[in-house]
Amino acid sequence: MKLNFSSDDAGTKLILLYTLEQMEIPLNEHFIFDICTSRNDWINYMECKMVFPELIKFNLIYSPDADSKTKRYTLTAMGRNCLASFYQDIPEDLRAKISEFCKTNRMYFKRLQEYVADFKKNSDGTYMVTMRIIDATSNIPTFEIKINLQTRAEAVKAVELWTEKAPSFYEFVYSNLLDWGAKGE
Repeated sequence: MKLNFSSDDAGTKLILLYTLEQMEIPLNEHFIFDICTSRNDWINYMECKMVFPELIKFNLIYSPDADSKTKRYTLTAMGRNCLASFYQDIPEDLRAKISEFCKTNRMYFKRLQEYVADFKKNSDGTYMVTMRIIDATSNIPTFEIKINLQTRAEAVKAVELWTEKAPSFYEFVYSNLLDWGAKGE
């Protein structure tokens, strides 16, 4: 398999591939860059930004939800083969750091992508908060709540808490709907 990696960016590409492999979940571009550059300083942001499109172009990563606004990327079979071939080129201590970070933070990043919330100010001065649970496979909302709150502080707090509270909200609504349906029969 011939890859057109220049020697100065091959390491960056391998680190990106290895990080995606270790995370074991598709990630959006923002989180991939955040993990590899800001949070861990494994690679330079500008190098990351330059080589990322090449990984897509050479079919080493792809987005299963290509039609979505928020594309998430994962390894292709070719990307896995490439990584297996050049695995030893990533220093062992760096592989260990990447593996540990991914193992420790996988669920955190999964929740950040699947439990999303935002707010906007209404014309009357209140704030509409929209909270969603996004299906990881289809990238389509499976659950959505909209609530009108009086202050910006309340809206910010609701958005902050959503990542933590989303599963319990969903479970509560789902179980109560099923109970209601059973009683109505």
